[in-house]
Amino acid sequence: MRKFSWFFGALALILALPTASYAADCTAAQREAADRQLWLNERDRNLASEMVFPWGEPLTANTANQRRLVQRDYVIEYDDDLRGPVWAANVLGLKELEGGRIDCFRQDPRIPGAVASRPADYNEAIFDQGHMVPNADMTFGDIPIINTFIMSNMSPQFCQFNRGVWQILETFARHWAEDGTPVYILNGAVFDRNGDGVRDGDHESVRMRSRSGQTNVAVPSAYFKILAREGSDGRLKTLTILLPHDQADVDGQAAVDYLRAHITTVETVERLTNTDFFPTLMAASIDDRELWDIAGASFRSLVAAPCRRTAGAVIAERGLRVFVLP
Repeated sequence: MRKFSWFFGALALILALPTASYAADCTAAQREAADRQLWLNERDRNLASEMVFPWGEPLTANTANQRRLVQRDYVIEYDDDLRGPVWAANVLGLKELEGGRIDCFRQDPRIPGAVASRPADYNEAIFDQGHMVPNADMTFGDIPIINTFIMSNMSPQFCQFNRGVWQILETFARHWAEDGTPVYILNGAVFDRNGDGVRDGDHESVRMRSRSGQTNVAVPSAYFKILAREGSDGRLKTLTILLPHDQADVDGQAAVDYLRAHITTVETVERLTNTDFFPTLMAASIDDRELWDIAGASFRSLVAAPCRRTAGAVIAERGLRVFVLP
């Protein structure tokens, strides 16, 4: 029996790792009311798109597998094959935010079941159900919060990434809109596993493996945020941050330095995603190469010990391989 002790120890550790949350804080009535709000008529879809995209709706090449999902407060570009969002857009600074979270993870009723992601796809030991548009960006009403928990807005993220530097960047975005200046945000996933600077084919993507053996949802190699606002001279100013999707565990000044080190350009992300994010922009934009002012911003990593026990989990060519370190 002694020679099997390593196996049971490893099994116990894997079972102790954090898993996706499937318990919903929303009531059935809230969920049904929120689902009804997902179905917009053409007029409301146009109004929502105009609010989020003052410089025109993004244009993506090769969209055979993609569908655009328009909610009242944000927009998703969902890939049927990758089973997740390739980008999602929202705006801050137009509505006052308050605290609050109402978990309501559920399948998006607008997507056919054969190509929809489900909470069960995230029933595994490593990845968080990472919001593309954060629920904290929608804390001006229960329905907007609940409707960030549709699975079409979820992407698999290492918990160190989701609860660490990505969450800190989300906090900074809200800080930059506190004075009421609209900040337009494009949150997105990059699939460039071979690092050649262009988007991989969907068939080349790495998929996470659920406990039931399903390999539906593709795991991004990086994530980006493009933040845009109008400068005092009327020109568009953008801040683009491209973060490798890994288990970097940073906080405080180290997190700020990490974000600064990963500032890039809109053009770089457009090339990686085959997307023109500002198609009707006539004047040249300014790519800021310095982090916007964070003086007075309150932030901290939410990474805790159970999450850190997943360190050493890596993506292999064929699904997820877990290395349990002694």
